[in-house]
Amino acid sequence: MTAAVAIFLAVLSTLVLPLPEELTLLGAGWLAHSGALPLWAAWLASWSAVMAGDTTTYLIGRSFLPALLRTRLGQRVVSPELRDWGESLVKQHGYRAILLGRFLVALRGPVYLAIGASKYPALRFILINGAVGTIEIALLVGLGYLFGRSTRLAHEVRWLEIAVAATMAAILIAPPLFKRRLLRKRKHA
Repeated sequence: MTAAVAIFLAVLSTLVLPLPEELTLLGAGWLAHSGALPLWAAWLASWSAVMAGDTTTYLIGRSFLPALLRTRLGQRVVSPELRDWGESLVKQHGYRAILLGRFLVALRGPVYLAIGASKYPALRFILINGAVGTIEIALLVGLGYLFGRSTRLAHEVRWLEIAVAATMAAILIAPPLFKRRLLRKRKHA
């Protein structure tokens, strides 16, 4: 029971600590491998924390982000045009944003905040994120369980994860930056 609570709190702490959630999921599997708790309990504690954290991020985006973005500071950080573009993108491709956000190590929080701010339906967000999260969490906790004692393999998996995250970030960040640049050029022309 204590190990499950520790896993839950460690995974949930990734909301505020600069620690990748995926690393804590691998650690949960390793902890289960060491015999501290059954594998299903490590998975359940991890899944519960991920869903609580993701839903909280979504709800914060839905409740507070729109008001913040209407302030002078918010408009400096994110222009109204860029905000409108982002919201329409989420409305058109919301499930894709959730899928991509689920696998973006450093950008999951901002993506889920934006999805919430766009007023994407909460139940749909929870169901899609829950389904994708179930698969991802099972894979990562399972990997941690199977290969947790092999430090060499854990290191190689981490570099692969970083490479995938960097590629996904480039794919998602480049188009909005290009769009923003085009909007500025049009504004000045």
